[in-house]
Amino acid sequence: MRAEDISGRVLVDTNVLIYATLSADPRHERARRVLALRHRREVALFVSVQNLAEMYPNLTGPKNQPPDSPGLARSKIQSIARLRGLTVLPLTLETTHLALDLCVAAGVTRQSYFDRQLAALMIRESIPVIITENVKDFTGVEGVTGINPFA
Repeated sequence: MRAEDISGRVLVDTNVLIYATLSADPRHERARRVLALRHRREVALFVSVQNLAEMYPNLTGPKNQPPDSPGLARSKIQSIARLRGLTVLPLTLETTHLALDLCVAAGVTRQSYFDRQLAALMIRESIPVIITENVKDFTGVEGVTGINPFA
């Protein structure tokens, strides 16, 4: 399935949000089209506060050349958070408990916890689809399907 063909409740992962802010990146236009899905009546687009927080170290770190200044990174993140038609979801203790359960069940350790935390949020919020470059990070999580808009 292509990202443009999606309907229903959809979470946008951090990597897509980052590419949408990097005009020189070859994935920029496609990432912007993903965010434009929020204008379609049949799509409810979501991000987590976790996604917004993950943007900062990526935008200001060495993977982004040249790295954004702290002020520019903040501006980009706040701009994404204010997009009309994009709902920002909070994390709760219940989501954390479910994420821990998902980690234990799958033997997940270290940084992979954060993928399970997003999956837990999606399960709690009845969001079946995540648009992400990292589909493999969500493989095996029942009720969660990843779609790579760049494939």
